[in-house]
Amino acid sequence: MCDCCCEKENNFARCPVCQTMGQLVKSITVKNLVAEDLVPQIKENDYYLCANPKCDIVYFDTNGNVYTQQEVKMPVWFKEGASPKYACYCNKVTVEEVINAVINKGAKDLKAVTEITGAMKHGKCLTNNPSGQCCHKEMQRIIDNALQS
Repeated sequence: MCDCCCEKENNFARCPVCQTMGQLVKSITVKNLVAEDLVPQIKENDYYLCANPKCDIVYFDTNGNVYTQQEVKMPVWFKEGASPKYACYCNKVTVEEVINAVINKGAKDLKAVTEITGAMKHGKCLTNNPSGQCCHKEMQRIIDNALQS
């Protein structure tokens, strides 16, 4: 437990605004994605990505620091109002491009989608993706949904 109302549980903590469990993100990810004038504020501690699409908070820590959608350099794909919605941040491939590859270009799997869209070619996910993780799971989820529609 911390003093700021952020309950930490293993690699998760609750967003101080909406109380949704956040996902652990390295400080290097936050440093690379917040507005330049905020970078000096980023310390070498754990940060969390708020997973609530309706919450304006993107990153927070257990010391009371929060960073909103307006304070990050790019839209976060799962947040309401994000535009564009990137599936692959490293190559700026949108969700719409992935869906188009499946529905209109016949892609049936991740390999085919990456060949068509150019996604996942420059793996700098730690510094480019707001989650700090590779986009392959999100890409696969989008592909699966498109195949079912």
